[in-house]
Amino acid sequence: MRRNFVLTALCLLAVLALVACGGQEPTSAPQADQPVPDVESASPVRLYAFSNSSPHVSVIDTSTHTIVESVDIPGFTSWTWNDDNNFFDGENLWLGTKDPDSNEVAVLLLNLETLEVTDRIPLGTDEVTLYIGKPSREGRLFVSKHASGQVAAIDIDTREVLKIKDVPVNGGVACDMDVAVGSDGVERVFVPTDNGDTVLALDSETLEPLSIYEGEPDTRPFMLTAATTKDQVWVQERNTNANLVLDATTLEVIERVPAGEGVIVNSFSPDEKLSYLGHTSDVIVSVVDTETLDELQRVQVGNNPQKLAVHPSGEFVYAILTQEGAVAVIETNSWQVVTRIPLGTNPTTVYVHALDM
Repeated sequence: MRRNFVLTALCLLAVLALVACGGQEPTSAPQADQPVPDVESASPVRLYAFSNSSPHVSVIDTSTHTIVESVDIPGFTSWTWNDDNNFFDGENLWLGTKDPDSNEVAVLLLNLETLEVTDRIPLGTDEVTLYIGKPSREGRLFVSKHASGQVAAIDIDTREVLKIKDVPVNGGVACDMDVAVGSDGVERVFVPTDNGDTVLALDSETLEPLSIYEGEPDTRPFMLTAATTKDQVWVQERNTNANLVLDATTLEVIERVPAGEGVIVNSFSPDEKLSYLGHTSDVIVSVVDTETLDELQRVQVGNNPQKLAVHPSGEFVYAILTQEGAVAVIETNSWQVVTRIPLGTNPTTVYVHALDM
C-alpha cells in the first residue's frame, strides 16, 4: 500500500510539473496601460546643489528629495556662473571657479561619482565671472569671460586651452555661452553682450562673427540658451521683463515672450516642447510652450528662483532659491511645488545627472 501511494504521488507531481512547464499558455505581453519599464528612466537620478559656503556640493536623491551626501572642495574659492547647460563629459561636470582676491578664473572638472576634482584648467583673470555651454561638433568647449569680453576655446580631450579671443561686445560684456547647429548646417557660438545690446553668432572654428543681432538701446540681452531641435535661441533681456526668441540661423526676431521681473535663465524640457524661465526679482517660474510661444503657467516657488534644472523624465523642475537656501521641487503634472529641500548653505546653482546602472 505504501509503495502504491508513493507511485501515485509521484505521478501526480509529474502531471502538475507538465502542466506548469509545458501545458500553460505563454504569458501575454503587457497591455498599453502596463508599459514595460524603461531602463533609462528607472536609473537613479541625482540633483547636485553647488554653494559658495560649506558644504560646497550637496547631492540630493530625486526619488526621496533628501540630501544623501555633501562635501567640501579642497582649496575652493568661489563658483562662477554655472547652470544646467554646463558640459558633462561622461564622468566630470565642467564648472567655473574664481578667486575673488586675485580674480583668477579657471574651469574645474568634478567627478560626479566620487565628488573629487580631477583637473583644473586656468583661464587667466576676469573681474566678474565665467560662463560654460555645450561643446562643439569638433570637441571644443567654449567659455565666456564676462568682463574681459573674451571667449576661450578648450579641447575637451586634451584639456588644452586652444585660444582666448576678444569678441566684439559693443561696449558690453561676454555674458553667456551656448552652441548650436543652424538649419543651414553651420555651427555657431552664441554670446549675449548685456549692456552692449547685441547677441553675437560666432563661427565655432574661428570665433569670428557670422552675424550680430542689434537690439533696441538698453534692452540688455543678458543670458541665453539654444533650443537645438528648433533652430531657436532663447535670450533673457534684463530691462524688458521678456524672453527674446531669435532664429538661430539668421538671428531674426521670432517673438518676444513676456516674463516676470528680472527674467535671467531658461531651461528646456527633455523634448524641448516647454521652456522654463527663472527670475532674480520675482517668485515665479514661467512655463512657455516652445511651439506656440504662449505662456502656459506661472508657478509660485519662492524668492529668487534664478537657476533651474529639469529631471530627465520631465516629471520635475528644480528651482534654486538663493535667498531661502533651498530647492523648490515643481511637479509638472500639477504645476505645484510638492516640496522644498532645505540646504543649510548658500546655494548658487543646481544640476541634474542620471547615474549609470
